[in-house]
Amino acid sequence: MKSVPFALALACTLALSACAHAGGAGRSLAAGQSAQLHPGDSVVLPDQSRLRFVEVVNDSRCRPQMQCIRAGEAVLAFELTGGDGAKSALSFDTSAEPRQHAGAWTVELQALDFAEPPQATVKLEAQ
Repeated sequence: MKSVPFALALACTLALSACAHAGGAGRSLAAGQSAQLHPGDSVVLPDQSRLRFVEVVNDSRCRPQMQCIRAGEAVLAFELTGGDGAKSALSFDTSAEPRQHAGAWTVELQALDFAEPPQATVKLEAQ
């Protein structure tokens, strides 16, 4: 009989953990605003499309307090899913242009920190 309360407590804990790590599913981002996203996080845009930070594809940036020959770069993958379900891939390279056009939006990569997992700051602008 003791296993039933334990199983119930475990199921509740797992359900709450899943909600906490849902990737910002309920967060929205308006034009002119910035958002901080970890890989897997997403935000809903004003036209009901969704911007998701997929992953850091490559990161060769020089870490803080390190002496490097060159600064390095990071490549980030994002995905924009329109209201109709159509998906577009966005790729940001920290050594290149920080803005990408997608649908009715311009997304600007403002920062990428060195945390684990890394957190990207993006800003949304209407085109």
